[in-house]
Amino acid sequence: MPTDNQKQDDKLTFEIFIQPGFSDLELASVLSVLRTANDVLNRDRFAWQLTSDTPGFVDSRSDMIARAEPTIGDQFLRDCLIVIAGPGNRHEGWLRRLRAMQKLQRRVLLLSDASREYIKAANLEDGSATAHWRDAGLLREVGNTPQLSDSLAQENGSIVTSSGEGFSVEAVIGVLASHLESWQCAEIASLLIVENVRGFSHPQPKGMSDNTNLFEKRLQKVVQLMEQNVEAPLRLSDLASQVGLSPRHLERLFTVYLNTTPARFYKKIRLKKAHTLVTSTHISLIEIAIACGFLTAPTFSQAYKAEFGETPTKVRRKKVGPAS
Repeated sequence: MPTDNQKQDDKLTFEIFIQPGFSDLELASVLSVLRTANDVLNRDRFAWQLTSDTPGFVDSRSDMIARAEPTIGDQFLRDCLIVIAGPGNRHEGWLRRLRAMQKLQRRVLLLSDASREYIKAANLEDGSATAHWRDAGLLREVGNTPQLSDSLAQENGSIVTSSGEGFSVEAVIGVLASHLESWQCAEIASLLIVENVRGFSHPQPKGMSDNTNLFEKRLQKVVQLMEQNVEAPLRLSDLASQVGLSPRHLERLFTVYLNTTPARFYKKIRLKKAHTLVTSTHISLIEIAIACGFLTAPTFSQAYKAEFGETPTKVRRKKVGPAS
């Protein structure tokens, strides 16, 4: 049994850096794993502190409120830094702390939004990082880092980029794994009802069609084809033939299982991708229209307004601002 001095020596401290609009799912996941790890060990081996470049009460994207302490440049670093960034924020503060941690070879875990912003700032091009599959597709679309890894997490020295979101529990368990016995990690996962802890190298899902339990098998294949062919939409007859059905039979499957038609479902997939490009990039609207399978800007604008309630021009002005 370790002595009190040994227990003190192996204590690890975590800085959890959050920003306005942070993911409450990611923060709850991080805190739940650290708390559960201490419960499994029956002692407070892991300590943590929430920090922010906007200290005080910080709102999540879902109106959850967390209290965070201020940071001072690259001072008062902990053993591990976990960053849960928020959209529309400046990132110089946590990037400075990341670089300081990197020099000390201390572990840094970046979750979803933070991974995306780090990749953009570091201009990585060699597959040494990953991001949420949605962001990875966007980064490739606008010409950044075409060789990103498709894994759930990617280690590059002391920096771990990850998809975050629902993988956050497993990502934190992965970070703790070098400090715990395998059975302790298994007990943490069991207590958090995680049946199978996926490793960092496990591939990410690429879209809704990867959720095999939620679709009839033939519908899953058709949805996958739709997601893979956004710029040049396939005809209904081509989709049906790929799964050995007649167009009429495929339409019936969509009606029975999804309460919509193949055409409407396909358009929704294309408009969701368009919405991401409208709100997150300065790509011209006509280029977005073409990339999402719309032949003209007016056709695209009309379909977009019907789906989201405003034209893409108005939405972009609110979310992104004018192009520089």
